[in-house]
Amino acid sequence: MNLNPIFRQRRTIHEFNKEKVSDNTVERAIIAANLAPCHKHTFPWRFRIASNLKRKELFQVSLKIKEEKTKLSNAAETKLLAKIMNPSHMIIATQIRSNDPITAKEDYAACCCSIQNMMLSLAHENVGSKWSTGKVTKSPETYEIINTDRNKEEIIGFIYIGYGRNPPEIRRPNVKSVFTNI
Repeated sequence: MNLNPIFRQRRTIHEFNKEKVSDNTVERAIIAANLAPCHKHTFPWRFRIASNLKRKELFQVSLKIKEEKTKLSNAAETKLLAKIMNPSHMIIATQIRSNDPITAKEDYAACCCSIQNMMLSLAHENVGSKWSTGKVTKSPETYEIINTDRNKEEIIGFIYIGYGRNPPEIRRPNVKSVFTNI
């Protein structure tokens, strides 16, 4: 069976260079994201492209969180800054909150499909991406920076978009180990 090569081509990029991705490419990726399957048509995903100013503010939040444990070396601080500032675009993905736990779980699944659509669209155009989470995505300061009410929306990740070094190939489990006919 032939498999669409885009599924093997989509890889998480960890180190981006500063080359700019066209806004049209990013717009097509967001359109693809919006075409994701969605149970009960709740369409819970929201995307915000962070400006360089907002990214610098988010870097400060990230730095503050990391330095709660230990003072970062200059090299570690530079690496953190590059993680946030080098990608061409940074998209903040949020999910509309639901008080119903079943709907919330189904909505998160829909958001995951949406982000995967985005990343596959980018891969189709030879653009790399990374979905990143962590303490910075949970920080009240982050919600303030992006002007989002955390009671209405939950940040589910930062999507970094750009060009960079492809990571080594990942050994995946054999399909027979994850699939069974019953």
